Amino acid sequence: MSFLTPGSSFPSAQPVDCSRRSLLTRLSYPSALLAGALLFGASLLHAQNTPKYMIDEDCAAFDVGGNNAIVYAVPRLKRIKRIILERDDIWISAGPGKERRIVDADKFMPIPPVTGYSVSSLVWSPDQHRIAANMTLLKPPPGWDFDPYKKKSKKKSDDDDEIDREDEKPLPSVGGGKVVAIFDGDGKEISVAGSKSRFIEDATDGAWLADNATLVYLTPGGKQIHRVSADGTNKTLFDGHPFSAVAWDTARNRAFAVGEDLSLRGGLSLVQLDLLKETVTVISRIESYSGSLTVSPTGSKVAFFEDGDTIEVVDLAHPANPLRAQAGLGIFEWGQDEDRVLLKRGPADRSGDLVWVGLRDDSFRPALHDLEYHEFQIAPDGSIIAVTEPGKRVLKIYSIE
Repeated sequence: MSFLTPGSSFPSAQPVDCSRRSLLTRLSYPSALLAGALLFGASLLHAQNTPKYMIDEDCAAFDVGGNNAIVYAVPRLKRIKRIILERDDIWISAGPGKERRIVDADKFMPIPPVTGYSVSSLVWSPDQHRIAANMTLLKPPPGWDFDPYKKKSKKKSDDDDEIDREDEKPLPSVGGGKVVAIFDGDGKEISVAGSKSRFIEDATDGAWLADNATLVYLTPGGKQIHRVSADGTNKTLFDGHPFSAVAWDTARNRAFAVGEDLSLRGGLSLVQLDLLKETVTVISRIESYSGSLTVSPTGSKVAFFEDGDTIEVVDLAHPANPLRAQAGLGIFEWGQDEDRVLLKRGPADRSGDLVWVGLRDDSFRPALHDLEYHEFQIAPDGSIIAVTEPGKRVLKIYSIE
């Protein structure tokens, strides 16, 4: 099926030089141990703090694919008369020096009309052949719904993108709202069969199911789930079931959600949602929910913040016996071994330091030498982590030790 309508690791061992060996043999045994530990620690610190490569752009959003290719959005500002519009380019990086722009903002959304857009998140399809771009369309201020290229002739100003114009021509108001745009791996826009719009409108948090063609998304506010099939059918799923939080597990055509228990007891429940059969399965009742609902890489565990200090881990095979780990509130992603999570401490929209939290021993280990980062993502294979820095969101890619 298709939406298309046409169109480091540790360094290898090295011989010890004579001067270092001579120094160690002159030290007492405890001192030698200490010196060895310092040498080893310095080597490890260097390996963890040196990125494999970096993308020196302001990366507003990014996603790491299964082959470790990264798709990312770069904001571009365009001045039209006295307003400045944001319009984002989309790029793909396959490694150091292998970056290519696949979506040029000016070609994707020409002017007129005067409108802009920002990309909030990007999502690869499982086969890395398609990309879903979750966007916000930006309406111009009131009174700016005209064609800037149609006005009485005058000289072009130095800081303006205008040219000589004829009489001003009103245009219909455009822009505004949350939408999902779909592209192939070369940046060609994919339309949904039978759709009257180039976007999936009133949509956010779009994600691909296992067939690489069907898309699921949430309505703004995240309370209702929709599914768009390859033939263009847009269906509301689980109608009448409002959810407080949804976490996709689209590789298995399912999601997990937190919502009000429909039983007479009421309260909150963690449920599993089959996104094809539209069935709801209660996993467990939960006492409270404070955010960061996340599915483990194998899909066998679900974790979330029970409160501001505790991560609750539910093993789907033994849901009545959840595991609890102490950690400060933030957002987290699973480590590949599923015995630890990488936590960015603090509010989700603020920069914070990264800490590995052991789920079984409540251990804390700073990651990436305790600096603050704006966003982070662990690759699906667990081999790398991509992070953006505060301020100019330079994207850096590190190996996971």
